[in-house]
Amino acid sequence: MEKVCAVLVTYNRLECLKRVLTALNSQTKEISKIFVFDNNSTDGTSKYLENHGFKILSSSDEVKNNISSNRMISFRSEKNLGGSGGFANAIKMASKFDSDYLWIMDDDVLPENNCLELLLQKMHDLNVKVAIPSRSDSNYEDSVVKALDFNNFLKYTPYSRKEFYPKPLTKDYYYVVDMAFEGPLIDMDTVRKVGIPDDGFFLEYDDSDYAQRLQKYSKIVYVTNAVLHRQLAKKNKKSVTSKRDRYTWRTYYMLRNNIIFDRRYGKNWAVRNISPRLLLIHKMVKSILDGYAKNNLPLLFKAYHDGMNNRMGKRVDPNY
Repeated sequence: MEKVCAVLVTYNRLECLKRVLTALNSQTKEISKIFVFDNNSTDGTSKYLENHGFKILSSSDEVKNNISSNRMISFRSEKNLGGSGGFANAIKMASKFDSDYLWIMDDDVLPENNCLELLLQKMHDLNVKVAIPSRSDSNYEDSVVKALDFNNFLKYTPYSRKEFYPKPLTKDYYYVVDMAFEGPLIDMDTVRKVGIPDDGFFLEYDDSDYAQRLQKYSKIVYVTNAVLHRQLAKKNKKSVTSKRDRYTWRTYYMLRNNIIFDRRYGKNWAVRNISPRLLLIHKMVKSILDGYAKNNLPLLFKAYHDGMNNRMGKRVDPNY
């Protein structure tokens, strides 16, 4: 019997976490182990998990010693390691478990009851090692990435390198080149070959980077009828292209990691060196025109220089 370990990373979203745990325990394909990585939540998450049958652990040695004895395990981190650090450490620990697959997700998703079963079925049918669910519902329309253009240096803005499959998505499945850590199901042997996600990203792009690494061993298949909802998604609205943009700490990580991603996977010198400069110029001009130069430019220059020099990790405080 195939063993699936569900791996969740959570931080201060207890109500969302309760719903996703209920969904995991309601799957038509039984999950053999649920592993929750608690990124130092302060909203009562640890107490709730303990009261609902989870073994609460606080060291990697404790996790190793409880691999086989408990179906539901939670590791509580001493500090918030960011999304990238949470997934990196969670996957590192879970890769030691006696499981055939890891089903990876954060705390604000909600898989339908047959989601896991359909993902597994399509993986077997197509003989692939990685499958991702559809996230489309009334609150969110999924965008499925067909290709990433690492040759054109003029595609310097975030997401501009992505070529999407046309909508509506009418086929049973699509081969994709990008994914989020919102429900990918990965063969355990492949996880061990690829290793853990790069926690240096701290936030943003760690999942896209992991997708590139996975594709050295397997195609990634998007399973259209395996549905996973996004609990915090807002109702679809028309985008406002003229939105004034005041940068935050999140913007820093998005821009820095975009530069690191381009330099890591760019196919030529221009993508690795000219694209970041064009991104810098574009964001500088926009910040000045929007009237946010005083706030934005220091953060923008820091993102640029850190990205160009591959300075990773937590370099801007989330309370910025």
